[in-house]
Amino acid sequence: MATTWTTAVAPPGGRFAYWREVICEAFLDLSPESDRRDGFAGAVRQVGLGRLDLARIDSRRQLVRRTEADIEHAPRAGFYANLQVRGAGQAVQDGRSAYQRPGDLALVDTTRPFELIFPADFRQYSLFVPRELLPSGVRTAVRLDTTSGIGAAFRHILSALDRESAAPPHAARLAQHANGLLALLLDDAEPARPLRAPRTYAAAVADIEEHLTDEDLSPAGTARRLGCSVRTLHALFAGADRTYAATVRRLRLEYARRALADPARAHLRIIDIAADAGFADVSSFHRAFRREFGRSPGAVRNSSTGSVDPALRRSYRR
Repeated sequence: MATTWTTAVAPPGGRFAYWREVICEAFLDLSPESDRRDGFAGAVRQVGLGRLDLARIDSRRQLVRRTEADIEHAPRAGFYANLQVRGAGQAVQDGRSAYQRPGDLALVDTTRPFELIFPADFRQYSLFVPRELLPSGVRTAVRLDTTSGIGAAFRHILSALDRESAAPPHAARLAQHANGLLALLLDDAEPARPLRAPRTYAAAVADIEEHLTDEDLSPAGTARRLGCSVRTLHALFAGADRTYAATVRRLRLEYARRALADPARAHLRIIDIAADAGFADVSSFHRAFRREFGRSPGAVRNSSTGSVDPALRRSYRR
């Protein structure tokens, strides 16, 4: 029996709050964030398959974290095998990062913190597998290909399980086959080795975030690290809401806003925070900050109550 949740049933102003409840009910305790809270849209269709569960997620862009607090509050030992179907994604765990394009698979371990980053609207299949059903020593946040061989067979089974026509008894048997194929795929996977970041929008945003406070952050530098031309880099941002420069400015402003609301940085002057965020001119920083957030940097600092407001987090990894 399939269960479906959709934000369409919630009032527009409460859809992201409803989405938080949905993913915690459908999966496990998670901490999602998004800059698309106004008019947020998402849906989850989940099928119980004995000890396994398969979900299809269609959603707007967001960042999903599994934190230490989430793990302590709702422990669940297992793995999520996440297959990218549409859009781009990124799985981050244990110091590794797997960029996912359609057809790419990556696992995350529910007993350790992780991040799932979706810079644009996406669809993903997520198969939960209890820990004891997979080999020991599974490497998470490593990209696995499903375009051929065992990976392709695994992908086709997930697609079949997602179809309405799959009868429950047959679905349970298919799920067992999927689990076996996943174990084989993991067993045959080559050891992870450093790879050049793919030339995707997600990779470009990740590079910006990694070098956000560098004084020499530039399109040329990002393009060089991605192994592409500056023209190709700008083309990656053509379908996004912001250009490369606007993305850098927004992320630096977000960085500054988090710092201003952080009591641990209350001893720093606003000019110091602006400089640390990459703004050489404090006057330009004040104007850009007010234009972006509708409040002055000083107002944000003064309204801090001693803890960082979750609403200040962005759907990009820091």
